[in-house]
Amino acid sequence: MAWTVKEASHLLNRTTFTATADEVNAALMLGKEETVRRLIAGESLTDNEQSLLAFDEVKADGKLLKVEQMKDYEVYWLYRMLNTQAPLHEKVALFWHGHFATSKRKVNNVSFMVNQIDMFREEGMGNFKDLVLKVGKDPAMMEWLDANSNRKGKPNENYAREVMELFTLGIGNYTEDDIKNAAKAFTGWTVNNNTGDVKFNKKNHDESVKKVLGEQGNFNETTIVDVLFDQEALPLFMATKLLKFFAVDNPSTEWVAKVGADFSSQKTIADVLQNLFLSDEFYKPEYQLALIKTPAEYTAGVLRTLNLPLARTFTNYMARMGQELYYPPDVAGWRGGPTWLMSSSILARYQFAQNVSKRVSTKVLTAKENQPENKDDAAEWVFLWANKLGLWEISDTSKKAIAQYAEESFVHMKSQTNGLRGMLFLLLVSPEAQMK
Repeated sequence: MAWTVKEASHLLNRTTFTATADEVNAALMLGKEETVRRLIAGESLTDNEQSLLAFDEVKADGKLLKVEQMKDYEVYWLYRMLNTQAPLHEKVALFWHGHFATSKRKVNNVSFMVNQIDMFREEGMGNFKDLVLKVGKDPAMMEWLDANSNRKGKPNENYAREVMELFTLGIGNYTEDDIKNAAKAFTGWTVNNNTGDVKFNKKNHDESVKKVLGEQGNFNETTIVDVLFDQEALPLFMATKLLKFFAVDNPSTEWVAKVGADFSSQKTIADVLQNLFLSDEFYKPEYQLALIKTPAEYTAGVLRTLNLPLARTFTNYMARMGQELYYPPDVAGWRGGPTWLMSSSILARYQFAQNVSKRVSTKVLTAKENQPENKDDAAEWVFLWANKLGLWEISDTSKKAIAQYAEESFVHMKSQTNGLRGMLFLLLVSPEAQMK
C-alpha cells in the first residue's frame, strides 16, 4: 500500500491528537514501519527530547495547578495530550478510561482516580490479562463497584457483572448464575477508602465450589479470571472494542475475527495494535475520516496546532462537548460515535472554536509563515491554514465555501485580522475538522 500524506495523516489522526505538519513530514521520511514502531514504543517522531513537566510545575491561566482539585488533574491530562512525545500511550489510557469506566462522582478520592489513569498509561499497552487482574484490585474500581460489601454469605454482584458484560465478554455470553457464582470468587477483598490499602480477609471469602461458564472449582479472584480468558467470546469482544476506537464504528465480522485471532495469539495490546496499524485494511479509503473525534481529541488537536497557553476553560468546553475526564457518565463509559455530535455537543464545539479563534494573537495571524505566496488567492489561504490545523483532507464543498468567505472578508482588504479569525473558525467547525 502507498505511503503518502493521506496514509500518514490517517495513521496520526488515529494514534495521536492531531496530524501536525512536522509529524506528517517526519512520518513520510521514517516510513510506515518505523513510524508505527515509534508510536508503539512511545518515541518521538520528530526526535524531540522534551520531557513533560510534573503536575506541580504546570500553570493554567498563569497559575500553578492545585493538587487537591480534580478539575486541575483534568487540565493536567489535557497538558499531557498537548505535549507528550508518546501520544498513543495517552490515547490508550483514554481508551481504557472508557472501557474500565470509573467516575469521581462516586469515587470520592482524587488520588484513586489519578493513580488509576497512571496505571492505564503504564500497563495499558501490556498484557490484557495482567491488566484485568490489576483492575480487580484497583482502589478506584473497588470503591466504584462496592467491593467492600462483597463478602461470604452476602456477595455483591456489581464487579462480577461488569467484568463479564463490559470488560471481557460482552452481553449474551454469560448467565445470571455465572454472575452470582463469579461474585463469590471475588469475596473477601476490601479497600480502605481513605488510604487505598487493599487487603484480603480469608474469613470473608467464599471457598465453596463454584460453577462459572461451564467450569467448576473453588475459584478465587485470580482463577476466575482464568475462566474468563478461556472463553471464545473474549478476544472477539476486545477486538471489536479496539476496532471501534481506532478504526471504524462498525467493523466487519471478518476484520473482527482477524484482530480477535491476533488478540488470542499476541502477548500484548502493543503487539495487536502494531499489527493493526501495519495492515493494509486499516488504510482503506472508506475508513479514512470515518470516525468522529472524541471531545478530548478535538480539543487537544485544535490546541496543539494553535499552540495556545493552557486554560481551565478548555476542559470546561470539553465537558460540554460530552467528555469530562475522570467523569464517565456510567459504568459503560462514553457511548461515542454519533452521540458526540448531538445538538448540545456540536454547539459546544462551535463555541470552543469561536473562543480559540479569538485567542490567536494578531501577530500569529499575520506572521509571514502563515500567509500564502499568492496573497490574492483565497484558495491558497484556505489550503495553508487547513494544513496548519491538521486538516489534510477537505471536501470541495468546504473549500469553496470557506474560500468564498475569505475572498469577501479579508483577502483584498488592508485590515485582515477579523476576517482571518472568521476563516479560522469556519475551518474548525467544518465537517472534516470533526472527523479523523
